[in-house]
Amino acid sequence: MLVESHCHIISPDQHKYPRDTGPRPAAWLRDLPAEEFIALIDAAGVERAVLVQAFGAYRYDNSYVADCAARHPDRFAAVGIIDPLKPDAPRTLDYWVKERGIRGLRIVTWTEPELMLDDPMLDPVWRRASELQIPVCVLTNFHQVGRLRRVLENFSSLRVALDHLGLPRLDDGPEFADEQVLFDLARYRNFHGKLSSWTIAAAERKGGAGRVEFFRRLVDTFGAHRLMWGTNFPASNDRTYQGFVEYAREKLAFLLPEERRWIFGETALSLWPMPR
Repeated sequence: MLVESHCHIISPDQHKYPRDTGPRPAAWLRDLPAEEFIALIDAAGVERAVLVQAFGAYRYDNSYVADCAARHPDRFAAVGIIDPLKPDAPRTLDYWVKERGIRGLRIVTWTEPELMLDDPMLDPVWRRASELQIPVCVLTNFHQVGRLRRVLENFSSLRVALDHLGLPRLDDGPEFADEQVLFDLARYRNFHGKLSSWTIAAAERKGGAGRVEFFRRLVDTFGAHRLMWGTNFPASNDRTYQGFVEYAREKLAFLLPEERRWIFGETALSLWPMPR
């Protein structure tokens, strides 16, 4: 089963689902309603998808992904975002999970000032997500990847997935010494990594050998059962959706069939079970 672990949807109805784009709207923002997206994934052979709240479109209002996942529970699971520094953040998380059906949390550090992942003020949210038994996706830049150690150690039953693998530069291959802080997280069994179209393209810029060396080391270090693929569509928009699917499958074709089975489906389903 082909499962997309990282995609975004944007409603054209800005009255029902008003956007909060901040002072500088992201260039990639465009209407992508759930029904149109279903047609895209059907054409590409993708059977299930994890809808990740688009911070650049809606900030902390998860209404659209929640509503769409509720309408299409056989196709979608939704991951929402809250402001983890608010005093009522754990209660807000309860609302989105228990009343609106959100099945995962996303922590975004791209705020002003920048949110620090090892800030103890986030502990109530990490703890509540662990109690609710929902995975937490983390969107951050690579300089914060090492800060995840505190979270993974202190909340060992919390499943954490690092979006885009933390956006590593991957310009130092074939040793990839700058990425050692990422590989060091393999000791934490509750850590998972998301390979996005961005990650594959960054490795591809090193040439075929660099791509193969990086992803071979990644799978050998973490195991395919802790890695998952996602397009980041439409935030990555230099290809069609089907083009992104074909690109990822082509560039990771050197992996063993069982490894690809986990990366392209089973790992995501282990975090967000959906009907088969």
